[in-house]
Amino acid sequence: MTIRTSEALASDVTVDYLAVGNPTLDVRPDSSLAVGGSVVYAVIQAARLGLSAAGFGRGCGRELEPVWTPSETEAFLYVQSSADTTRFRNENTDSIRTQWLEKSAGAVSGLDRLPECRVLHLAPVAQEIVLDEAVRGSRRGLLGLTPQGLIRSWDGQGLVRHRSLEIDGPTAGSIDVVVFADYEAAYLSNVAEAVRRAGGIVVVTKGARGCEVLLAHGTQEFPAIAATRLVDDTGAGDVFASSLFIALESGSLVSDAVRFAAAAATLSIEGIGPWAIAPRGEVLRLAGQDTTVAVS
Repeated sequence: MTIRTSEALASDVTVDYLAVGNPTLDVRPDSSLAVGGSVVYAVIQAARLGLSAAGFGRGCGRELEPVWTPSETEAFLYVQSSADTTRFRNENTDSIRTQWLEKSAGAVSGLDRLPECRVLHLAPVAQEIVLDEAVRGSRRGLLGLTPQGLIRSWDGQGLVRHRSLEIDGPTAGSIDVVVFADYEAAYLSNVAEAVRRAGGIVVVTKGARGCEVLLAHGTQEFPAIAATRLVDDTGAGDVFASSLFIALESGSLVSDAVRFAAAAATLSIEGIGPWAIAPRGEVLRLAGQDTTVAVS
């Protein structure tokens, strides 16, 4: 069976990389469904970098099974049972994306009993995790956060909008790295300042313009790595974050980790969906780093 029950997470395997958040079914323009969600992109990238990786969230196993099957030999997906799988539909007009939440699998439970791992990636897509609960329940090395799902809200028709997120000092002090896009920055200023003040790393991605890294002692801009072609940029931010977390946990300097993550993100947009995510060797070659850098 490709989808595993959430109860098996603690006893099945020891994982290096655990991402928590709901997997999604994304509605394509032709109305077909594709597997998605930050968890999916993150764990596939982690697996292709050589780590044992698992995703943990809520959804309908019967719906997810067919679309997850191509990745079942690479990473584990543990799912709490729900009648529905979280489903998004996007419309892009003149570079403006409008998003609808058509279905929600609901909140993930058991965040106080997460297994030990090298990297814990909190990767919500639709308010399915309680941040301070997940932070308190973690037993891990590096804790990374991609908070996009915590600033999403939606109306009765499912139209997605953004809202501001605030966190307290103890929660911020437990977060090692937070990554979000520049268009989300207005809603995450409190999070960025709190994490930065507590000594964590804040990375604001800017697409083709690279990223900005905010540290307690200052900020620094880093360029992107140009793609040979742009096919599909879905999940590029999740690939960037996953690669960054792994590189930092392995001891890379921030500058090397950012370059490594930028290379992974660039390679991911040169194909369609999670299947375009690159393995370790290709990422290292594009980043211009030798094989001792970034992952171990």
